[in-house]
Amino acid sequence: MYTRLKLVCSGCEFKWSKISRPTLSRCQKTRVWCYDIKNIGQISTRGTLNIGQIRWYTLRSFRGPDPVKFPRLTPQHVTAILQANETSVEETYGPVKGFETNQLQSNNPIEDRRGEARLLTSHSKWGVGGRYLFGMFDGHAGNSCAQSVRERLFHYIAVTLSSPEILHQIKDDKMNLDEELMHQYRSGLDYYNENLGAVQQRSLAKFASETLAVHGEEDTLVDNLTNAFVRLDQDICTEALPEQNSNLNFHCLQSAFSGAVGCVAFVDGLDLYIANAGDAQAVLGVNTHGDEWEAVALSNLHNADNESEVNRLFRHHPNESGNILKNGRLFGDLAPLRAFGDVRYKWASKDLKHIANTVRSPQSAISIYGNRLIPRNYHTPPYLTAEPEIIHHRLTPRDKFLVLASDGLWDTLSPEKVVQLVAGHLDGRQVWVNFHPPQGTTLKDINEMLKRRKSSLANITVDANVATHLIRNSLGPDHGQLSAQLTLPDSIVRFYRDDISVTVIYFDTDYIIDKASV
Repeated sequence: MYTRLKLVCSGCEFKWSKISRPTLSRCQKTRVWCYDIKNIGQISTRGTLNIGQIRWYTLRSFRGPDPVKFPRLTPQHVTAILQANETSVEETYGPVKGFETNQLQSNNPIEDRRGEARLLTSHSKWGVGGRYLFGMFDGHAGNSCAQSVRERLFHYIAVTLSSPEILHQIKDDKMNLDEELMHQYRSGLDYYNENLGAVQQRSLAKFASETLAVHGEEDTLVDNLTNAFVRLDQDICTEALPEQNSNLNFHCLQSAFSGAVGCVAFVDGLDLYIANAGDAQAVLGVNTHGDEWEAVALSNLHNADNESEVNRLFRHHPNESGNILKNGRLFGDLAPLRAFGDVRYKWASKDLKHIANTVRSPQSAISIYGNRLIPRNYHTPPYLTAEPEIIHHRLTPRDKFLVLASDGLWDTLSPEKVVQLVAGHLDGRQVWVNFHPPQGTTLKDINEMLKRRKSSLANITVDANVATHLIRNSLGPDHGQLSAQLTLPDSIVRFYRDDISVTVIYFDTDYIIDKASV
């Protein structure tokens, strides 16, 4: 059985029939790479796909039972799939009371990465043990760059915060960074690329040496975070350039030609810093009064919908404003306007041409670009930066949690809805098991307590992990919808949803009150 699809690509239309296998073709009008969707399976009538956004809009008829009305998975099976990669961590003392994470892949393998760590050696005015790093890294054109950023960015940040004694040890490779410099929480979907260990260590040692040489200068924490982002991106890009009379490193090429956005939360006592480059988001859940909550955005999307971001790009390329943004994307191709890697938008033309002439393998990291490795109207690179936008927030007792997530979550849930879901989940955890009103409580007070208890009971969910609760709601939450989403074939699931990665950090109100009074 065959499918006819109408595909819309940057203003032109394609129609295919008798589709049998997947290919990657180029639009003859715009020269943009287009996906020819095949092996659809049960879809029997026409559908519409917006190639620019890679999203399905209509898939009207299915052969056989409707997968929403007649779910293939049981509720127990759905829950098992959703909970497979969840993690919950409790902390004993400090600004962070605990955190919960989860991930659900769409790409195979998943392109999202996330990381959590507690710094062990660096001190602050808030004392020892109060410094945490949380990161969300969303890859594109593969997972290589996101993996590299996940493995390395926390180390680079720690270097900018370290004392001369520690910098000497890092420079001389005499410190196990993940045991002596910080505690990395390893759980859920976690990966490690063993092929780049030596290259990455040399780059980090050089960075530590250069940081040591200028130690003592009055850098702010914002300067440190910015320096770590920019320097890591610089190293990812330069490591892929061929050294004289040596072969190219395939893994370095993969990291440099793929890309990743990154959003990092640095908790330093009562100081919360969000360093963001791209379209992952950080949203603070603030309990304004009683059951009333506010979603406070602590990051901005760096894409064509952000007017100030577009103006920043045009200021750096004043004579090219009509060429570099097409259909809301950089050169009609890339949605985020800040990212790690993506050297196609950073290197000089001569370096890109050298790579194209050097790498001939059809399995190489650049083979998918064909003769379009250098974008059209490419004159004054770099057009892309990994410099983060940093927002500082001083924590108050009303700040209860922070949600870090890739755009797979924000595509379907608004920040306000996410905060309400987390707040409701938090309320559901606090239901009284044994109800014993204190002595002297009036009937009116008891009535109000019972009302609150009834409301809390309504918020109890099947998921103890709040990140899982958010993913469930982003997909459904109706069981039929969940089952249909989780049984989509690998060949088409990416066109229904993105990878979803979520971290929810809970703040310790007692710690905040105690430190705020000092």
